[in-house]
Amino acid sequence: MFLNLITFETTIASKAARCVVAAGGIDVIDFSFRRTQGIEAGIDVARLSSMVGFISTSNVEAARRHGLVAAGTMAHSYIEAFPTEVEAFRAYAHDFPGRVTFLVDTYDTITGIKHAIATIKELGPTGRLGIRIDSGDLVALSRQARKMLDQAGLPHVRIVASGGLDEYSIDQLVRDGAKIDAFGVGTRMGVSADHPYLDTAYKLVCYEGRPVMKLSRGKVTAPGRKQVFRRSARRGGAAGTRAPARTHDGQRRAPGRSIRHRRGECTLRGRPRAPAGRGQRHPLAPISPGAANARAAGDDVGDPARPGRPQPKGALTELDPDARLGDF
Repeated sequence: MFLNLITFETTIASKAARCVVAAGGIDVIDFSFRRTQGIEAGIDVARLSSMVGFISTSNVEAARRHGLVAAGTMAHSYIEAFPTEVEAFRAYAHDFPGRVTFLVDTYDTITGIKHAIATIKELGPTGRLGIRIDSGDLVALSRQARKMLDQAGLPHVRIVASGGLDEYSIDQLVRDGAKIDAFGVGTRMGVSADHPYLDTAYKLVCYEGRPVMKLSRGKVTAPGRKQVFRRSARRGGAAGTRAPARTHDGQRRAPGRSIRHRRGECTLRGRPRAPAGRGQRHPLAPISPGAANARAAGDDVGDPARPGRPQPKGALTELDPDARLGDF
């Protein structure tokens, strides 16, 4: 059970964190619930994505259970249930006058934006206002939407983008200058689509104070309790953490410690020391805990200027197109 939790939660939290890094300070919302692999998995994904910087979730039960901000817009089916798009927008604005985000791409995106503008001007809803674009050329459409909203005297209306997004597409949208205020990220984060698992395993290395090791071909383990070290980037390398070790067949080991083994038993000599330029961490101390996000309850798509959000620094902010999920 413990290994299952570590594997799944590390996978999802890593994928979600990459989306936050790629967004570069733009809000990111969890839209994954309908595609997660089970109801409880959806609850966990909402919690994990919140831990690494997502501002809200469309999963209402997860928001209730974990004290998160519930967010969402309307579905395409909602709009299709009305005779016209305008009637759907009016009905939604009447039901949620203080937090309206219109989905504008059900039929024609530009026409949908015009209908959203007309509805806002007609009914005058207050509070959080926005439009959501879920398909098409998000760069071109977001730029056109921003221009139309500004010309209509609605610069406060936010633009939310969604539709098959992950860290790579988010990174490209940001680089291309899309006029997007928030990203709704669903399936590809909720199931970590491009890397759906981590190859984690449990290996016994010490039992009742006696170091033990495994000698299976290709799966030799380093015996003894390990220590984690923080690797500094000041000497030109990438920052990170590691637990160094070297066994008899050339694998790495902690400096200052040797291993003697014979079939059925092994012995460790010497005391491990921190590698030069690296700081030793307490075995149970958390590594780089993120600060808790400041949240404004009731926001539909979150607050763009929120103090307290953890911001990745240094090597973590460089999103290499060839990177894989486990890189950080």
